[in-house]
Amino acid sequence: MKAKFISIALCAIFALAMTGCKSSSSSSTSSAASSNSSISSTVASMLGVQSATATSAAKQAGSTAGSSLINLYNNYKSAGKLDFSNTSNLLNIATLATSVATIKDNAKDKEFYKEFAGGMIQSALGLVNTSNVDNTISALSNIDLNSLTSAATSAATSAATSAITSAAGKVNTATSDVSSAAVSALSTLLGSLGK
Repeated sequence: MKAKFISIALCAIFALAMTGCKSSSSSSTSSAASSNSSISSTVASMLGVQSATATSAAKQAGSTAGSSLINLYNNYKSAGKLDFSNTSNLLNIATLATSVATIKDNAKDKEFYKEFAGGMIQSALGLVNTSNVDNTISALSNIDLNSLTSAATSAATSAATSAITSAAGKVNTATSDVSSAAVSALSTLLGSLGK
């Protein structure tokens, strides 16, 4: 069955390639090439072959997580705590939550994990390295970053409707309602990095 599918897929790709080659206009050739690439990616995906786009997405997600983590770490070290009145921290937590959700969604894909970890190591500027990357990803995966993000978003929305001078106070009040376990876990992780 799989061999028949591969045979049909290769015939379809070959037919599209031939159509693209016979075209005289460069835009038609470009369109055919785009179709070929799309079909090739679809076929590779159906066969369980990791595409360059998927690994690029994994590396980008890891890189984004590493950048957010280094920014949170630097702010944590300079403030001595996880400061929720700092809008940079709120944005970094939201970005980190999105990146960590990506690795959670692809937890069983070893190649995706490897690329994600590589991207994180590359962008975390030595804070995350080959010896602590697995523990870091595991720790981040076990923190309820979405509760922090939700509280921060709610607080920011509420604060935006009031005077600028009271915005930081509202953010601090709203985030005090956040799961203390999530805040504690993220603070612990940030405190353990760089040691």
